[in-house]
Amino acid sequence: MSDRRGFLALAATALLARFLGNPGVAWASDRNVNAFSAHSPESVYSALGLPAPAESASIVIQVPDVAENGAQVPVEVSVHLPRVQRILLIGERNLFPLLADIRLSERSQPWFDARVKLAESSRIRVVAEADGRLFTASRSVRVIVGGCLPG
Repeated sequence: MSDRRGFLALAATALLARFLGNPGVAWASDRNVNAFSAHSPESVYSALGLPAPAESASIVIQVPDVAENGAQVPVEVSVHLPRVQRILLIGERNLFPLLADIRLSERSQPWFDARVKLAESSRIRVVAEADGRLFTASRSVRVIVGGCLPG
């Protein structure tokens, strides 16, 4: 009986060490509160210690031109750059523009889709850190209330 308990304790310890030691796992304590509390894209970059990114056609953002419900805007992002380590998703006109800060391991495919909340019509900006440099692309989304276009 003690052999079984010893084995389970050893297995649990190994699993916990593997899980806690994995740098690809983001923890709540890793969250940059200043960046998620920033009120502009520029202050997001500043809070994260990042320079201004360069425009790139290698970042593909699929988002509807018109969103009837700003609370659930579908966004799909794929980055066609080598060695992508991080992807930021920014809703430029939101009160708190940083929507996501995704860190990737070397084996990860730089792609994701999400539903984001946009307070009003805005540009969705994606910033990708690849091979130590920053790249960006953006797309405009028009948010309408109640599914009716004004005018």
